[in-house]
Amino acid sequence: MAGYVARVRHDDPPGGAPEFKLLVNSVARRWSELDPLLPDPSHPRQSSYPLLTVTDPRGKPAATGTMHYSWYQPGEVGRTWGVPDQHWLTPVVGGPDPEGALDSLLSSWREQLEQLPTGTGSESAALLTWPSRDISGIRPMQRHGLQPFTVLAARRQRRGVPPSLPPRDVTIRLSEPQDIAAVVGLVMEEHRYEEHFGGVFIQSDTAEQTRRVVARALVRRPSWIWLAERRGRPVGLVWVSPPSRARWVGPLVRTGPAAYIGYAIVADEMRGQGIGTALINEAHQAMDSQGIAVTLLNYAVLNPVSGPFWHRMGYRPLWTTWETRPALALR
Repeated sequence: MAGYVARVRHDDPPGGAPEFKLLVNSVARRWSELDPLLPDPSHPRQSSYPLLTVTDPRGKPAATGTMHYSWYQPGEVGRTWGVPDQHWLTPVVGGPDPEGALDSLLSSWREQLEQLPTGTGSESAALLTWPSRDISGIRPMQRHGLQPFTVLAARRQRRGVPPSLPPRDVTIRLSEPQDIAAVVGLVMEEHRYEEHFGGVFIQSDTAEQTRRVVARALVRRPSWIWLAERRGRPVGLVWVSPPSRARWVGPLVRTGPAAYIGYAIVADEMRGQGIGTALINEAHQAMDSQGIAVTLLNYAVLNPVSGPFWHRMGYRPLWTTWETRPALALR
């Protein structure tokens, strides 16, 4: 955008400089007005990649972007969750014209991606996470070829639909170690469904990796995995990570303690009968009784089932991850 100047810094991050503190503080004020659940933005941190900065026509900092690169090798669990080569940008965008500042920041990011020697091939992606209620970023992200891909949604304590009972022939209970085959089978069914939306890539070892993770979860007391059975047959589950095992989500939300729902599954032929609602209500009652202030979860934007369901359950978008594949499709 005219008047904005983008710079690539290879020196120490400017978090301690007064003008960059003012930038972060201004973004914090805007976020708090947009969404009370958003945390304060983080100051730029040391990285092996250069830091992108944008100044406005007056020479004042208007945006920063911390670059980060992740590469998942064959056999790693992360290979199931997205393309192997992931280029992330963490933007902090302020000033009176955040749309123009973000546009300039994304142009600078594209130039940096072009200069990378590897990691921008056909199995790569450029990604950033943006506050869902900050509409100032939508047009520049669209202009640069980014699309909304996943949503991190939040539910405050005791918010949602009234408690409901499952169908008469369905029981809900906490899973035990002997339920490992049932839990793994349902999780793999969810993986196969999510493959349609481009966020899951089942590998040859995904089932075995899933089995190991499930085995560790089921030996805990309680397991925090609720299993729905119809006449003894497993037909659904909800898997919660309580705050002690969901510390990674804490910095993403202002309120705490925070829990995270990793899986919520109902067998395809059993959907639409109230089983999912009953499962989530069971988990909500447990979390509310434990004083958990907010629950978070991810869903794919393109999934025609997840978004409407979670909104009915009391969740609403907090962060949206925007993505383009391959990374150099960024304009």
